[in-house]
Amino acid sequence: MGSDDGGSVEKPVHTVLLDAFWIDQTEVTNAMYANCVQEGVCKEPSDTTYYSDLDYASHPAVYVSWEDASNYCSWADRRLPTEAEWEKAASWDEENQTKNVYPWGDGIDCSFANYPDGNKYCVGTTTAVGSYPSSASPYGALDMAGNVWEWVNDWYQSDYYATLGDSASNPQGPLNSDYRVLRGGTWSNAGNSVRSAYRYGYYPSLTSSSVGFRCSRSP
Repeated sequence: MGSDDGGSVEKPVHTVLLDAFWIDQTEVTNAMYANCVQEGVCKEPSDTTYYSDLDYASHPAVYVSWEDASNYCSWADRRLPTEAEWEKAASWDEENQTKNVYPWGDGIDCSFANYPDGNKYCVGTTTAVGSYPSSASPYGALDMAGNVWEWVNDWYQSDYYATLGDSASNPQGPLNSDYRVLRGGTWSNAGNSVRSAYRYGYYPSLTSSSVGFRCSRSP
């Protein structure tokens, strides 16, 4: 887990041991999220521009806070993935025992993901989930690079990896912080941030047109 090619928050590279888990193949869509809203469990997104537009039904649900995302996953009998689970699902090639820079390998352009390629956007807004089927991770997870940032369960701490030692079992993140972790980059961020090891801290109460989520669960 981590990378020697990124900033200090991705160091040191370390071994993580994880119990088996499931993770959603795609980000939660507006149509999926609407089911939870209709049952009175979830709140509508803070901005409903995309949520209320049927043309975006299969796009990721955005303008949801960390709490909104966690509530949805609980309603769906799942949970937010841990940061370690997310990174494994996005980058680890079990068969070859290697770690990819991106879910599909080590190179990227607009044919692989929805992100800004150089000084221009590949798309300029979200895309429907699963729009890049050839860019799946070794586990078959889609859109784990670009499209929208994804909330994970952990609190964010810039030097957290340094506290773990050489090996950690099912790490859950620090006990508290001002921020929660976002992973995966987005349609509006530089290509460096869509690397599978890139980590970012964001206030959990904030929402954005470029932040969504997917869920996970234990067997």
